Amino acid sequence: MASSAAGVASVVADMPPKKSGRAARPAAANRATRPRSAPPKPTRTTKPRGSTQQTKQTKAAKQTKVTKNVADRRPTRREPAGEVVLGSVPNVSRLVGGLGIVAGLLLAVAVVLPYLAVAEERVVLGGSLISTLVSWIWPLFVVVAGLSVVLGRYPRLGLAALGVAGTVSAAELIGELYWASQPAARGRFEIIAGRRLLTSEVEPLTGWYVGVAGLTVLVAVGIAVGWWWSRVVMDDSESLDPGRPALGGLAAISGVAAVLALGATLVQIPDQVIITQQPIAGQLRPVETRIPVEGALGLFDRPGLALTSGLLLAGVLVLFSVFATTLRPRLAVVGGLAAFTGYIVALAARALVEAGQSQDIEPTIGGWGLLVVGLAYAGLTVAALLWVPPVRPITRGLPMQPATRRALKSG
Repeated sequence: MASSAAGVASVVADMPPKKSGRAARPAAANRATRPRSAPPKPTRTTKPRGSTQQTKQTKAAKQTKVTKNVADRRPTRREPAGEVVLGSVPNVSRLVGGLGIVAGLLLAVAVVLPYLAVAEERVVLGGSLISTLVSWIWPLFVVVAGLSVVLGRYPRLGLAALGVAGTVSAAELIGELYWASQPAARGRFEIIAGRRLLTSEVEPLTGWYVGVAGLTVLVAVGIAVGWWWSRVVMDDSESLDPGRPALGGLAAISGVAAVLALGATLVQIPDQVIITQQPIAGQLRPVETRIPVEGALGLFDRPGLALTSGLLLAGVLVLFSVFATTLRPRLAVVGGLAAFTGYIVALAARALVEAGQSQDIEPTIGGWGLLVVGLAYAGLTVAALLWVPPVRPITRGLPMQPATRRALKSG
């Protein structure tokens, strides 16, 4: 009996545990042989089911709060208007800027040299100090634009100004060639440097050759600007895009107004007044007769090359004024409009100064109107420079709920 009981106990001890995970109760003999000092088996602690759900709700509430705060601050943010991306300026572009400086210096020197010999009289564009300073407005602007490109500070601003100066100089170069042509076809009175002269005999002098050299270099600079424009890396945040249509329309109106002002005469010679005694109603009474004096000519009044120059200049003022507002970045628009401002203001100021210094000529509505157009160009330049984009919400980089991500993926 004792042997049979021991055999049953050994069989029970060797049996595998049940599916419930509980081991079979060992026999009394085996229970007695287990050491009492053995450490207890570690027990696995389980979290309550409610704690995990509460943690998820807390995280969702914090994320919703952050999203709400960002959404509340969203309408007060603005797009960055002053971000400018600048790349390396190619050496060729710096060379173009240097040529622009040379052209501006040549135009400045031509002002103080003898320009034309008209009817055995030597004409100098800068006959006085104030007329010299006014005539230096445009050459000084060209020098500053070239200097900005050479230094590499906002290169497209200076390149845009030099491009406009090159297109304007092409029209002026054709007009200068008019004075070197055969003068037999003219033989009329014209106002040159504030003086009424007979242009039947015209001979170019040193100032004319220096000025033509400066205009030729400036035309070459304009062609080089168009060729190398895309290779100069400069861009911004595109903040001016909403205002470009309005800016282009105003620039077109300003260009048309400039053409109309130049088409009229900027200065004129007062009419000659003759008073005669004529019998009226049986009595001799003074009668005033006004005789217009020849000399004032508009932009389209001269023939040949001068007319071609006027038509080309009119096209440049209208078309390139609009084209300048499409340049990128925003500072390039500033440079193009500033070039038109400098050119128009220089023409108007020179005509008004010559009229003020001479007793034989006087300014007209065309001269004053051209000055107003120059100020309008200056206003457009300042508007493009200080442009602030309208407030609009920014949705980039906002936190997104996991459920929203799943909804976007599932469509």
